[in-house]
Amino acid sequence: MQHALIDIEEKVESGVSLSLADGLALYRTPDIHTLGRLARKQKERKSGNKVFYVLNRYINSTNVCFAACKFCSFAADEFKEPGRVFRMTADQVFEKALETGTNFNQIHIVGGHDPRQLSLDYWLPLMRRFKEALPHVQLSLFTAAEIEYMARRHRLGFPEIVKTLKDAGLDNVNGGAAEILAEETRKKICPNKVSSENWIAIHEELHRQGVASNATMLYGHVESLEDRLDHMIRLRESQARVHGFNAFIPLAFHPDGNEMSDCGWTSGLDDIRTFAVARLMLDNFDHIKAYWMIQGLKVCQVALQFGADDMDGTHGSTDREMIYHSSGTQSGQYVDDREFRRLIEGAGYVPVRRNSTYDEFPYDWAPPELELERVLVEA
Repeated sequence: MQHALIDIEEKVESGVSLSLADGLALYRTPDIHTLGRLARKQKERKSGNKVFYVLNRYINSTNVCFAACKFCSFAADEFKEPGRVFRMTADQVFEKALETGTNFNQIHIVGGHDPRQLSLDYWLPLMRRFKEALPHVQLSLFTAAEIEYMARRHRLGFPEIVKTLKDAGLDNVNGGAAEILAEETRKKICPNKVSSENWIAIHEELHRQGVASNATMLYGHVESLEDRLDHMIRLRESQARVHGFNAFIPLAFHPDGNEMSDCGWTSGLDDIRTFAVARLMLDNFDHIKAYWMIQGLKVCQVALQFGADDMDGTHGSTDREMIYHSSGTQSGQYVDDREFRRLIEGAGYVPVRRNSTYDEFPYDWAPPELELERVLVEA
């Protein structure tokens, strides 16, 4: 084992946070097996022999977006590409969530900077409707970019917009829009999106008010290894200031159909290194998610041996993820919870069903009987 890895292992064992230089050593080591062992040991300190998954409904509510991020293949400009535009009404979103029943614990909705949809007038009644009809389901909605957009639109400060959303039932905020927090690189890939400073400020305000959130990192495009590690250190420092991040999710860049297609695809080795480095750098994060729709089921199963402790979620059998499928993912759309449990057990761990905030459920838990027709009519 390299001398640098010996020093890093001593730090990890002593509870000392790793430096950027330590992270570079981890990324550059040819000893992938030791890297995996260190990350796996850290994962098991955090969550023992458990690996989590969630029964989820996933909805893309609109693809209209004027942020014009260079890495995005999903967004549509309704003036330049009217034929590509879709926008769901609140009724359509509600009905879509219930298409395959009520036995799920999370609704995960992702949209864009759509002036006709991204408004409190649209979202607050819909959120309250979900909470009334499905009290067992947590709402995992928005990104910091969408929250900043709504705050500006309604002339509210971050504390006011967060309180308003929380009062309507917001349980968790998705980790998207973080991309890369290093500003010079960020300006190259998403110059019109929320700044790094505001992304962190919004998440810290969420945490102060008791709303949980996740954090992501988009990697494999024009960023450097130093950018990746700077990103992780900023998240770690934010978590130390105001605790509230549930999980970190590495998002591999997909090149099809966007302005950055010449960057190509990440390799499997880069993917599992990134999971392992994140697990070791983010010592105050409880969970590292492997999102199967991005890296694929096989890489995500291997990631469980490299520090990940969550395979994210099943989707409803009629759900259609569009963001990564627009940019070339080959992962498919639906995997049921039985397959999740099989893959987790095959990696040597115990599968545990969860909700957005990691409350645990028996695998065969089901909500109280609800009459779907009544829910749809009355809620």
